[in-house]
Formats: sequence, C-alpha cells, structure tokens
Amino acid sequence: MKLTVTIELDKDSSQKIQTAFSSFSKQLPDLIGLFENAEFSVEGEAAIEPDTKSATMPVKRSSKKKSNIDTILKAIKKHKNGISSKELQKETGLPGRIIWDNVYRLKKENKIGKTEAGMFLAV
Repeated sequence: MKLTVTIELDKDSSQKIQTAFSSFSKQLPDLIGLFENAEFSVEGEAAIEPDTKSATMPVKRSSKKKSNIDTILKAIKKHKNGISSKELQKETGLPGRIIWDNVYRLKKENKIGKTEAGMFLAV
C-alpha cells in the first residue's frame, strides 16, 4: 500500500517535522531489533471475552428490490396507454439500471408487456 499526503507548512514547522522524522528513522532499526529478538509467551485467560451473540443473530434482509419492483409496477399500471423508461425514471426517481433490471423481471413474470413504440403496459 502506498499513501501520499501533501501538507503545506511554513519553514519553521517544516524544520520541526523534518527533525522529528529524522530522529525517528534513526531509532527505528533499534525498535525493530527489540521485537525480532524478544521472547514472549501469552499466559492466562483472555481479558476480553469473544462476542458469540453477533455471530448467531439472524441478519435482516432489506426488501429494497421488492419495493423497487412494486414502485415500477405501480407506475406502469397508472398509465393505461403505456409509459416509457425515461418517464419511469422521472416518475419513480430510480436510476435507469434499476428500472431496466426490474422491467426485465416483470416481463419474465408476465406482469407487463412492451408495445411496438417501446412503451411498457401492465398485463
């Protein structure tokens, strides 16, 4: 991973930060060496109990797709002469991709049809 940060500082602040990083970079190898040569073991019980409740709780599923498909079908049913996909987008406020995915499902379920002019009608 690479992280780039740009900070604009005055000369005095820049010098202070540069001195601090220089000092830290000189001490870093000694710090790494301490961890590499350290011998340690973990004894006793964990201070924090694992949370087993969250792993077993059921996940509530959103019915977002169902409500989108209902919204689209309702809009199509309101227009007896049919409605275009652009009009569906304006009326429902849903993006084109959501409209097309749900219109496809509704056509497969034989709930809507399409006219020769490209208008969607409720069946």
